[in-house]
Amino acid sequence: MKKTLINIRTLLATGLALSAVTAISIVTSPTFAAPQANAQCATTPSKLSASYILESSNGVQSRNSELVLYRNGKTVAHHYPQTQITESWYLSPNQQVKPTRFFDSAKRAIEYQPGEKVHGKTETDWDYRNNLISQALLSQLDLVKETGTGCELTRHYSKTIGHTKISVQWAVEQSLLLEYSWQQDNKKEMWTLTEVNHDANEVDRFFAQRSQYQTTDFADIGDDHSDPFLTKMVTLGFIEKGASGFYDDKGNALAGGHHH
Repeated sequence: MKKTLINIRTLLATGLALSAVTAISIVTSPTFAAPQANAQCATTPSKLSASYILESSNGVQSRNSELVLYRNGKTVAHHYPQTQITESWYLSPNQQVKPTRFFDSAKRAIEYQPGEKVHGKTETDWDYRNNLISQALLSQLDLVKETGTGCELTRHYSKTIGHTKISVQWAVEQSLLLEYSWQQDNKKEMWTLTEVNHDANEVDRFFAQRSQYQTTDFADIGDDHSDPFLTKMVTLGFIEKGASGFYDDKGNALAGGHHH
């Protein structure tokens, strides 16, 4: 059988959300709602916030960051506290995905239309954004074991694809990624869930704040050369079709396995 070296970037672009980083340290697992007598969970997976520690290493350098996932029904957001950028997606009734990028420190937003390319890619995979892992990738992995019951049921997946070993812990009833890691030679990355918050008011407040931002349609950016904010963002590479969602303090896109 012919051996194939799987490219990290290609593999993970079909599976996991933007990142350059992972938790090699042990983090206490979050507590989920206890199983109910009627086998129904007390909380809903469609309205919550979930905080992750992300860290990656290539054997020489390590990089760490944070990601907070916000779900509000048919709208989902990924908030990056260190860069004050929030990526959001809305699933329309016709199943099209509409992206919006929020620059929180400037209270500005760039709105894209469904089907419009963002960083060279048309958004079509809702699971990929809502769950931080696409069903396409999850279905390729082998189920190793199940732990817990009811609302605490967790499925543990693992598989080596090409030269890349991937492991996933998935909370079934909450539809939440508990832990994800990949390793290829001396390169490795891990995502670890640290906290889950089901406070509906907090989720509503998060989205309500961003709904007040001044919004510019992506198609109109090239027509406005007088807006200092847009000029700066284009210059730094925050608004263009080839960048990642992760940047350093100088606005340079970070290298990593999750670029699109």
